[in-house]
Amino acid sequence: MEKSIKRKINVFGKVAKIITMIIIVCLLVAEGFMLVGGIIVACVPKDSVTVDGAGTIDVNVNTEYFGLDGEQFYVNTGSGHLALGEISTGSLNVKNENGNLNVNGDFKQLHFDLNDGMLMLVYGMVYVAAIVVALFFFRALMKQFMVCDSPFNEGVVKKMRAFAIALIPCTAAVLMMKSAISAMLSGSFNFDIDFISVAFVVIIFILTMIFKYGTELQKEHDETV
Repeated sequence: MEKSIKRKINVFGKVAKIITMIIIVCLLVAEGFMLVGGIIVACVPKDSVTVDGAGTIDVNVNTEYFGLDGEQFYVNTGSGHLALGEISTGSLNVKNENGNLNVNGDFKQLHFDLNDGMLMLVYGMVYVAAIVVALFFFRALMKQFMVCDSPFNEGVVKKMRAFAIALIPCTAAVLMMKSAISAMLSGSFNFDIDFISVAFVVIIFILTMIFKYGTELQKEHDETV
């Protein structure tokens, strides 16, 4: 029974190691394409390609259903801007005619040029590089599984801890990319935490502690025997 389990663990480690290496090669190829794309974009004038987003909003509310009139209902826009998700309005009009509250305006906020494209390529390259580094640590962990007699040993625990630490830059890179995209769309920089990535890192650290505890129990068992 123990030999069967050991063989399954070794086979799992071997297969995972091969798959991980294939993924690493694909990511390195993608990194190369992004590097070439970044060089091309850097050689092109930034204003040669621009993208501007614009739109309109038109909201009608029948105040009869809410018991409101023009004096009771008002919209405070501060500097004349109304936040619409991640895009702001440039002008806003509020009218109360015949019991209908009408809000309409135009917004034009989204702007994208080749500088933004270059920035996104750099963020993408950093993110892919962080993933590749983490995958090399994961490959080392799978290699340990491939040759171990038991998953509860110091070698596995050390490799798993190293993999968990290597995941932290990946999480930071995701935060950086999402915040950059949000800033590009809204014009203001906001931290946008990826809770799934954070949860994954926490889970790996918890598994590391579990395997460490299992290793200690294995040592006690071997010493007793």
